[in-house]
Amino acid sequence: MKKRVALTTLSLALSVLPLCAQMTTEAGMQGSVVFPQDDLRSAVGGRAGFNFGFHDSIDLQGGNELRPRIDFTRIDGGSFSASSLTSTTTVQGIGIGVDYLRYLEGRNRGLYGVAGLDLVWWNSDYRFGGSERKTAPSLMVGAGHRFNSAWSMEFTMDFSQFRASAGTASTLRAGALYKF
Repeated sequence: MKKRVALTTLSLALSVLPLCAQMTTEAGMQGSVVFPQDDLRSAVGGRAGFNFGFHDSIDLQGGNELRPRIDFTRIDGGSFSASSLTSTTTVQGIGIGVDYLRYLEGRNRGLYGVAGLDLVWWNSDYRFGGSERKTAPSLMVGAGHRFNSAWSMEFTMDFSQFRASAGTASTLRAGALYKF
């Protein structure tokens, strides 16, 4: 099942490549501060983390854009005590997916809405107690503002699952994007 989901996501991301030959593309990178919510917040003691990655923007004309991306998330949790043992949880995720952007002005500048779908490989490391891995789809919605041809700022909410039980991994992100 996991192999099928991974292959489906990869083939969807690669299916965008023929469009790249006909459309304008620009590579870039993104970085953001991650504020965990729900079960993820509890797992890491409420601490914020970071996310960074690379993307390729494909201009579909008329204020529409596709953005295939790969990114890495890391949240180092705080220490908590349980029966005289101190434990620290670190949660990491590697995601591959694609976002759809719609600019309000009808050109690739100004305010935009964004929605994305990706597949995330999560890893939770516990200082006392091993680790746990989970592969799960993730949905992202948000808004942003593109200031010029290179810089954008974005605020998003992501929904995923980082472990099998009590594992909702909702995050609020605030970040910047740069196109080369």
